[in-house]
This record gives sequence, C-alpha cells and structure tokens, in this order.
Amino acid sequence: MEQRLYLTPLLLLVSSVSLCGQLEARNAAIANSYFVGSINRVGTETFPNPFTSGDGKPQHKDFGHFYGSSHFSAPDASCTPSLSRYKDGLMVADMDLNLCRQIKDKWGFRMTARYEVYADMLARYVKPDFQPQIVSDPLLDKNPA
Repeated sequence: MEQRLYLTPLLLLVSSVSLCGQLEARNAAIANSYFVGSINRVGTETFPNPFTSGDGKPQHKDFGHFYGSSHFSAPDASCTPSLSRYKDGLMVADMDLNLCRQIKDKWGFRMTARYEVYADMLARYVKPDFQPQIVSDPLLDKNPA
C-alpha cells in the first residue's frame, strides 16, 4: 500500500527562518504526491543542566522558543492555515487521499523519470576509479590582456 500521509516535526525555533519548514513540507508533498503533516510545538523548553549549542555563546538551560505553526501540505501544493505560533492547538483536517493518485496521474513525474539512466550514471560515479568530465568555458580561461 502506498504512503499517503507523512508526519514530520518542523522543530523550528523563532531564530530560524520561519518559512523554511513550510516550504520544505510543501515541496515534499508535491515531489512525493502525498500529504505532509508538519508538526511543531510552541513555548520554550528548559533543561535542568546547562548546555552549549556549539555557537560559541555561554552555556544556557533553555532550548529556545519553538515556532509552532503546525499545518498540512497537500500534493497539489495547497496548505491549510497554520496553527498559532504562541498557543497550543489541535488541527483536524479532511484529506481526500484520492488526490494523491490524481496528482501522480496528472503530473506524471514517475512516467517521465528515467530511472534506468540515473542507475547507470550512479553505478559509474560510485566506482573508485571514476573520473568526472570537467567542462569549462573557454572564455573564462583566457588571461586578461
């Protein structure tokens, strides 16, 4: 049976780029022709022992404020409105799972893919003696006069 719903944690902190997770979820839904449920909690998580984040800043006990904004992305690139960035919430959404098949049939990604070509190329690239073909622009190689 095909997968039609994929749940993934966003784990976005307020300091992160806010649209990044939403774009990734939407792209995954489109590319894989399934629904993506992007879940992220709200609030600040605090730990009993201080830790460092590897960014050179002093030790701290909080992990940062979580972004929230959970939502669903559909294979046709549509998205539900996001939940709050500041308050807990519950999202219930109707999903037409037939849309997954309809989008696959409409866009035909798998029909036009050349998996055998990709497999041949990959088989060549993973060999230890592989020499890449390097193509350079002759105009860029000229020394300025």
